[in-house]
Amino acid sequence: MPHLTTRRVETRRDLHDFLQLPWSIYGEDPHWVPPLLAEVRTRLDPKQNPYFQHASAALFLAESDGLVVGRISAQICQLAQQHHEAGEGHFGFFESNDSAETAEALFDAAAQWLAEGGMNRMVGPFNFSIHDEAGLLVDGYHRPPYVFMTHNPRYYQRLFEDAGLHQVMDVYAYHLDITQPYPERIAKVLKLAARNTDIRLRNVDRRNLESELALLLTMFNDSWADNWGHIPMTQGEVDDLATLIRRLFSTDAVVLAEVAGEVVGFIVVIPNLNEVIADLNGKLFPFGWLRMLYRIRCTPCHSVRVPLMGISKKYQNTRTGAAIAFSMIDRCRTASLNRGATHCEMSWILKTNAAMRSILDASGSTLDKTYRLYSKPIANQM
Repeated sequence: MPHLTTRRVETRRDLHDFLQLPWSIYGEDPHWVPPLLAEVRTRLDPKQNPYFQHASAALFLAESDGLVVGRISAQICQLAQQHHEAGEGHFGFFESNDSAETAEALFDAAAQWLAEGGMNRMVGPFNFSIHDEAGLLVDGYHRPPYVFMTHNPRYYQRLFEDAGLHQVMDVYAYHLDITQPYPERIAKVLKLAARNTDIRLRNVDRRNLESELALLLTMFNDSWADNWGHIPMTQGEVDDLATLIRRLFSTDAVVLAEVAGEVVGFIVVIPNLNEVIADLNGKLFPFGWLRMLYRIRCTPCHSVRVPLMGISKKYQNTRTGAAIAFSMIDRCRTASLNRGATHCEMSWILKTNAAMRSILDASGSTLDKTYRLYSKPIANQM
């Protein structure tokens, strides 16, 4: 019988093995997009990732007879302790061969570390945060993932559930062919919204990007406050978004909605960079970064993703709020079409967010993928 062990990532070689493992898991998967190793390495580095300003984490490997066959992270987020029930630890970065023994060993390693930190349950997968890639793909294997969305083999669902993890929430990705006209009812809503002189949409001002994104931070934390799993976005995360806009995206990536001069809504739309990096095999050097920059600046992405959208609480579930939402979606649709895009993914959307799902259904979007969040009690390890 193979001898299976788990160990914490401590050396540079361990980190290399952690980063390289997906290539052995997904080698034959035509829809897998190799992650940029430099980006993942930066995210794992406590000195470079603002997540670690309010969290701690440990990385683990599973090894069978000298061969690395699995990995997982365990993390404790202090913001989650403040905004959720105390004792909630998280896990993520899960990869495993098709072995129940490997999966259970990884979950046990994560659970033990979390228990030592005082946690009584673990929720995930989050890589590392709910603001990063989140959820296990359980339906929708027909196309590659959009940028900053997860992808995994079908057998992962079985490994999770056989290990005693249970579903706590589903989140959805909606797909929209933006070359098609809106349903007639939505076209009428947009015409009425256009006549409302109190509603104004605008792009962020690059000259005042920090103050503009500070408005987005306030809006996000207000509009998402009651959503399942929400933890406030931090200034460090907004600073990272500002860096992305400056380096890779245009200022029309963020649209703010105002009513009578007050910012009451926002939407973020980004090019699907997975189109750009899919054939780089995770490497920016020596020439991958040149190809990536050329493609971003000189060739259009045919798809875009809306990762963030929010409307002030006082306008949620109102006609004005719906008009604002449709108007923001239409603004991004038009800008994306002008840049050569034909398709858009809006992700992710909570299963329980009936208002947003209704808006997306009405806009002609279709539910395309389902991602699942799991939880498991942690037995007392003492």
